[in-house]
Amino acid sequence: MPRFAIRERLDVFEPRRLIRSAAAEIGFRHSCCLELAIVVSELVSNVLKYGAPGAIAFDKVVDQQNGAGLVILATDIGPRFQNLELALQDGYDDRGRIDPGSMLRRGGLGTGLGAVIRLSDSFAVEYAVGEKTIIVKRYVTRPRRALRE
Repeated sequence: MPRFAIRERLDVFEPRRLIRSAAAEIGFRHSCCLELAIVVSELVSNVLKYGAPGAIAFDKVVDQQNGAGLVILATDIGPRFQNLELALQDGYDDRGRIDPGSMLRRGGLGTGLGAVIRLSDSFAVEYAVGEKTIIVKRYVTRPRRALRE
């Protein structure tokens, strides 16, 4: 599983390129490859905003029920989510509504985890001492209903 350190904004380019390549190799349509690159970008952005340094990794996965796909893991040293359900909503972080006036300073639109959810088939967060890992999966053939673990 390739693993990439995340310390600065430039650290997004290599994982984005390789996720698109890996996705194409296992049969994802071009548009889906681009969506996976967005997922990687959003996860890297969150690591940089809330928990740098961190890392992102991905690997091929074959699920008996869903078939071939990719799993992406984003690990950081940031704090636990105070309210994960809130953070998954567009325009919110884990503490509440994001002030629209602060969007440019934050470097985004406040839709990061919401976009990750929409572009993935499975989303989970695991905590270990001093770190958290977001785990997402996307399958070549998307399940009828997105899975939330």
